[in-house]
Amino acid sequence: MPEGGTALNLNKPKYRLLADDLRERILQGHTEGDKLETENEMVARYGVSRQTVRHALSILENEGLIIRRQGSGIYVTEHRQGSQICPTMDKTITFISTYISDYVFPSIIRGAEEVLTGSGYTLKISQTQNRVELERKLLCSSLESIPTGMIIEGTKTAFPNPNIALYKKLQSAGVPMVFVNGFYQELNDSVYVITDDRKGGRDAVSYLLSLGHRNIGGIFKADDIQGHERYAGFAEGLVTGGADLIDERIVWFTTESIEQPLFADNGKFLIDKLSACSAVVCYNDQIAVRLIDLFMRKDIDVPRDKAVISFDNSVYSDISSVKITSLDHPKEDLGRAAANKLISMINGKKEEPLIMPFGFFEKESTAPVP
Repeated sequence: MPEGGTALNLNKPKYRLLADDLRERILQGHTEGDKLETENEMVARYGVSRQTVRHALSILENEGLIIRRQGSGIYVTEHRQGSQICPTMDKTITFISTYISDYVFPSIIRGAEEVLTGSGYTLKISQTQNRVELERKLLCSSLESIPTGMIIEGTKTAFPNPNIALYKKLQSAGVPMVFVNGFYQELNDSVYVITDDRKGGRDAVSYLLSLGHRNIGGIFKADDIQGHERYAGFAEGLVTGGADLIDERIVWFTTESIEQPLFADNGKFLIDKLSACSAVVCYNDQIAVRLIDLFMRKDIDVPRDKAVISFDNSVYSDISSVKITSLDHPKEDLGRAAANKLISMINGKKEEPLIMPFGFFEKESTAPVP
C-alpha cells in the first residue's frame, strides 16, 4: 500500500485495501493503547475520501483491533504482536427497492437473498416507495454506516435524480453497487441487471399483430425508465409492423397519478381513450387487472371486444377475472444474477451489465380478431 498521498490501486474496493494496510501496520508496529492517525491524516496519506477511511475503520473496529473514542481519537486494542488473524469483516449488504412486500419485488429479493446468505452475507432491506425523499434518507443512512455492498432499484429512473451526488459519494467510498430493473444514466459505468423492456414492447405488439389486431393502444408509466423502454418497443413494433401509431391511443401515468387520469370518474377517460382499440398493451399486470375489471363493468368483453397483454407474469395475471397474457419477468433469476455480480465486485473483479430476456405466457386475455 503506497504512502505519501499516492492513490490506492483499485484491484479491489478501496476500503478493503485500506483496511488491509491498516491491519498490517497495527499487527506489526503497534501495541495496546497506541493512538493512530486521525481520519484527516489518513485521507491525506492514502488519497481517499473520508467515507472510505470510515468504512475501513469500521471493519477494523468490528475485528476488535481498534476503538474510536469521540473527541479523543482512534486507539489500538489488545492483540498479539505480529499474530495472523482471520478478519471478521462486516458482511452487510444493503438492498434498496422501490417496494418490498408485493408484486414481483419479493421474488427478486428472495433470489438475491438466497445467493447472499449462502455466501455468508446479511441482507438489510429497505424501500423507497418510488419517492426520491425516502431514497435520499436511505442513502444518507448508508453514508453514515457504509455497507459492504449495495443492490439498488432506482427511484423514478426516467426523471433527473437529485440524489446522484449521494450515489457518487458512496462510489468514492469504494462501495460496490449493482442496480436492478433500472439504472441512472448520470452514473457512468454502472453495473446493472435489467430486463429487455424495449424488446418486450416489440414482442407484445408483434404478437397482437399476428392475431390480426391493427388498432392497438397502450398504457405506460412515465416516471420509470421501464415505461419509456416498453413504449419505445411498442412504437417500433407498430411502425415496423405497418400499423398506425396514434398518440390519442396512448395513456401515460406516474406513481402519484395512477388514479388520475386512469381510473377517476369510473374510468371514463380511459374508456374514451381506448374506444377505437381492439387490443391494449399494459405497462404491467397491476394495470392490466384493473383495466380488465373496468372493461367488464362496462360490458366490454375480454378478449372478444378488446384483447389485453401485459408485462411481468406476476400473481395478478392469474387472479384476474380473465387470466392475463403476460411477458414473464425473470424475478428470482434477476435477483440471483444481481447478487452474484455484487459478490464478484466485492472480491475485486470487474463486472459488466446484464440484460435479461422476458419469457411469454399466453393466457385468456388475448384472442384473434373475430
